[in-house]
Amino acid sequence: MKARLFVIAILLLLCVACHTPTREARRMVKRAEQLADTLPDSTVRLIDSVLHMPVYFSERERMDMALLQAEALFGDRGTDLSPIMDDDFFDDHADLSTSPELERAAAYFAQKKQYAKAAHAALYSGFVQQHYNEKESAIRSFKEAEQYGKLAIDSLTMAQAEYWMGKMFLDDGMEQEALTLLQTAHLGFGNRFVDKALTQNIMSVCYLLQGDFDNAETYLHQSLLDIENSHSKTNKLNRKIWNNYAVLYRIQGKYNQAIDYLYRMLEDSGLDENEIFMSSLNLGKVFFVMKEMDSAAKYYQHIEDIMPTLNVKKETIASAYSALSRFAESQNDVVIALQYREKHEKILYDLMIQRQEQTIYRIQQQYDYESLQNEMNKKIIQRHITILIISILLFITIIIILVLQNRHKQLLKSEEEMKQQLDNLKQDLLQTVKTSVLDHEISSRLRLILKVHDKTPQGNDPKKEWQSLVWQIMNGEQEAFEAARSVLETAYPKL
Repeated sequence: MKARLFVIAILLLLCVACHTPTREARRMVKRAEQLADTLPDSTVRLIDSVLHMPVYFSERERMDMALLQAEALFGDRGTDLSPIMDDDFFDDHADLSTSPELERAAAYFAQKKQYAKAAHAALYSGFVQQHYNEKESAIRSFKEAEQYGKLAIDSLTMAQAEYWMGKMFLDDGMEQEALTLLQTAHLGFGNRFVDKALTQNIMSVCYLLQGDFDNAETYLHQSLLDIENSHSKTNKLNRKIWNNYAVLYRIQGKYNQAIDYLYRMLEDSGLDENEIFMSSLNLGKVFFVMKEMDSAAKYYQHIEDIMPTLNVKKETIASAYSALSRFAESQNDVVIALQYREKHEKILYDLMIQRQEQTIYRIQQQYDYESLQNEMNKKIIQRHITILIISILLFITIIIILVLQNRHKQLLKSEEEMKQQLDNLKQDLLQTVKTSVLDHEISSRLRLILKVHDKTPQGNDPKKEWQSLVWQIMNGEQEAFEAARSVLETAYPKL
């Protein structure tokens, strides 16, 4: 019985323990790992769901989940242009909920000497930070990615980190420092021709800004060759290179060649809204420089008409209003020029506010992530307290049941002893009553015998007569008969 109670108690405790969502959460994480390569967006959503479950995860598990979500979103999944190398990646994807953990994940994995994981975490952390214009943090993360990549002998991660540092230096007007990093990255990409082409395209921009047009054209040409060697359909990268060719030829005064490349871009069926807008704007600029005002006015009017209907980057719109203002000034339309200039300045102001909002958003994102973790920890603690209370109550209940069971056994034993005693008393009482009755019968019969004996003639044998009577009295019980006879002979020896 005790064994059954203990088994039942253990089963109840297991049911309580298994009722927690821990098992389900770990199953979802495992499923997310399986989907990371084929359905990365599903992996991202699964990890988001797990983070909102009241489940305790160790530090290692949290860091692994942050890295898994980042690798699913940013990892190289065999696409022509990996997300980490795509400038416009964030335009089409949701924010990374675990991004506040990535920087800590890099430090954690580095401390555990898992440098490959540390390099990836630092790289993805820098990629997110640069998107939110956290330049100092991004540069620090990319430098760590380069350092950990070197320790892990991961040349690709090193090259990607160097590419992004070079690109950020270029944005800050540090062309020479950018070139140094981009050249190192170019060597690190090895046979990844698409990444090499993208790097050389950025290098051509550096040379273009430095006024080194020959090197700029050389690297643009080499970029196209690398794309051909990749045997991949990278129309998006092709259009980037064609646009830079157009800018280079426009600056050099080779307007017809610039127009050819811009027309080639417009003929591409995969052109997105931003590229259509940018190509039309550049055509207007080329015709404006060529003093072909009618053609310039045609393209400028076109971009002004489509501007409200397109989802174009604000930086591009600001550049368009600046060009429209210059064109209006050339037409002596001062009022229109001032209106465009005001719109240009307003967009620049909006961009400044947007960057501030992004900074606030990042702070809020980190705060929300920490708050979510704290809330989940509170729920976990409450759940554990509930389980502990239930376990204690269950344990107390088992103790009470065992005590009652032991008491019940004692009562049964006492009852059995009392019953035995009663049986013994009953037997003794019956024996006593029986003996008393027997004695009374014997006494009565003996008196009868004596009375008969007194009346019996002397020739008869009285012993035989009373023996017969006594035998009849005792119903054939030999022992009782012998006892009665012994008493009688003692009392009446003459008989």
